[in-house]
Amino acid sequence: PGKPNYLSVPSALKELEKIELIRQPNGNYKLDHAVTATQKVMLAAFGLDKEWIKAQARQIGKDIQNAAMPEEQKDDDEDAENEEY
Repeated sequence: PGKPNYLSVPSALKELEKIELIRQPNGNYKLDHAVTATQKVMLAAFGLDKEWIKAQARQIGKDIQNAAMPEEQKDDDEDAENEEY
């Protein structure tokens, strides 16, 4: 067993900043890269895992798409949810 690797706070933040979303041509968002082993170890320290990251990425993508949707279309979508068929 080798010596454990330790990160300074700035390098830990820099490593976590590498977790980013990209917009696909169809308008959906996805993780730009796979979660690295170092990132997994760091996330595990907070009780998080790559599945949590993926779920957050999906939710953020939905939030971005909803924020970009014209207000009139949002109103129409909300009205449609309340209509009975």
